Amino acid sequence: MSTVKFEMNLALPVLEDFQPLQLPEACWKILQNCDLEPLEEFEGINIAENREKVKEKMEEMDSSMVMHYFQSEKIEKLCLGWTVIMKSIVVTMFSGWPRNDYDFPASPMDLVESEKHVYIGADLIPLTDIVINDWYREKYLDGFEPLYKQYLDLSDPTPNPMNWFRALSSPYVISGRPDVGQNRGTVKRAAECFTAYIRYWMKEIVAKAEPMKDPAHKKYVNRKKAKIRDEFRRKDPGGPPLVMSLGKELAWETVKLIF
Repeated sequence: MSTVKFEMNLALPVLEDFQPLQLPEACWKILQNCDLEPLEEFEGINIAENREKVKEKMEEMDSSMVMHYFQSEKIEKLCLGWTVIMKSIVVTMFSGWPRNDYDFPASPMDLVESEKHVYIGADLIPLTDIVINDWYREKYLDGFEPLYKQYLDLSDPTPNPMNWFRALSSPYVISGRPDVGQNRGTVKRAAECFTAYIRYWMKEIVAKAEPMKDPAHKKYVNRKKAKIRDEFRRKDPGGPPLVMSLGKELAWETVKLIF
């Protein structure tokens, strides 16, 4: 059973334009029986204080944000939550990172849903060179191949235009803005894909991870992890909207918690 002791509330509010999928709650159902505990501080940031400041600022913008942060023996930080922007756009966020003793892939993901549009970004980002270290791909990623192919149609036919994103992506990245589909069927499939990545990450990747023994490998892994995290913090397209809503200082603090 999970060691999380407080009541979780990840339910999305009812919106006028459309009824969003309760994706954050579906994600929590995967995580709730895992060995997680609340994360109270990260990189000197008090999470409870950040949560209160964000809540106040978002309400001023007729928006809302609910974020929860966890840790475990192997997981340095796991972020799960949502943002509702101007009561018309819903962003579900998941971000998982290994502790410095572990080398398993990072998994920063988001799903953006509105009445007429959906975007999904899902990946299992390796923290080493998987050409030279093909054992890493075989250990952590090859088993995901069937699921990846099942949802590959959700990716755009043309590559993501952000070169920094393409540079750090794995062979299993899903990144696309598919048509919402009849009765929002594609949105439901995108949500299924999102939860499939989380389930595989927790049940197959994190579960198999063991502490690193090679000092050189450990140094490289943590250097790459830090660089990937910095790229997302500084270049993710969700950053500018956060700055508009929260102000530069609070937005930067919040992005550091998410990634």
